[in-house]
Amino acid sequence: MEATDIYLRIKQAREHSGLTQSSLAIMVGVKRSSANQWESHTLRKEPSTGNLIKIAEITGVSFEWLATGRGEMVWGGRIKESTSEYNLPTPREILLLKLFKNLPERKQKALIEFLSGN
Repeated sequence: MEATDIYLRIKQAREHSGLTQSSLAIMVGVKRSSANQWESHTLRKEPSTGNLIKIAEITGVSFEWLATGRGEMVWGGRIKESTSEYNLPTPREILLLKLFKNLPERKQKALIEFLSGN
């Protein structure tokens, strides 16, 4: 893989973290079409530096590797499964919160009741 193959590294990072393009887009704060374009070898649209930083943080990969292809993909060879050591939300928790915030209040209440078993 060459340094120009950023689209492959973005896809690899996303897949390694178990996220879909849609969930990554939501977590980064962009449209799904943007995430799709980042992974397209034909469109070759690269994310901004700010979004590249977010992608690295969300997927748990090294920013240098993601941006340039140099160095290790992840420190210690694996993506950390849990961020509880630092009391940070996991990618799934962030996604759930963003999706929850987009629901109307009525549906938020219904979901809370459902999850609470009430």
